[in-house]
Amino acid sequence: MQTWTDIDMVNGILRHDEKLMERCYTDCRRYFNQHAAAIFVDDADAHDIFQDAMIHLWREIETRRIEVFEGRVCRWADGQLIPMRSSLMTFLMAVAKRKNWEHVRQQQRWQLTNNDRVLETLDNNRYDKQPDDVSETELRERVVTDAVLAMTERCRQILTLFYYEHRSLDEILALRPENNTKMGLKTSKYKCMQRLRERVHQRFQQLKISL
Repeated sequence: MQTWTDIDMVNGILRHDEKLMERCYTDCRRYFNQHAAAIFVDDADAHDIFQDAMIHLWREIETRRIEVFEGRVCRWADGQLIPMRSSLMTFLMAVAKRKNWEHVRQQQRWQLTNNDRVLETLDNNRYDKQPDDVSETELRERVVTDAVLAMTERCRQILTLFYYEHRSLDEILALRPENNTKMGLKTSKYKCMQRLRERVHQRFQQLKISL
């Protein structure tokens, strides 16, 4: 049973209290194992991801991105020290979910790498080689797919989670704690979508595809 608070954990890590840190690690591992079945399939992957997530949490505290202020556990976001809305264990699980998502993406990276190599030499000929065999609908789909793949990993993640996996902003914020605030996430999503629209619109104009 947990005998420490989040404040105890933050202060204990900062003063390098080995006994408290060991208890925190054990309790975090137990909490992780209780919830991991809903996220991970491979136990080996789950173990590695827990270690990565725990290191991430440790570093957040040691670098004072997470610290105790006026009796509350807070985290720096957008230049401000804001009280955390979640417990440290919930934060740990959010980091683990994000790292698991990144792990899955890495397993599929050969597909993205192959597509990125194609994108490096992208020109009109790619779409004009077999004009009789490609419908305008297929051409539009190719353009949109290429535009998404050409975006930064951050934008691909945000747009994929929101538009393809139909995640809410709160869910995405939990999976991507580096976004810090819902307003910041909304701004990132808007800017990423604007860049995608501009890229697609420009390509449609080049290929004379109707919008």
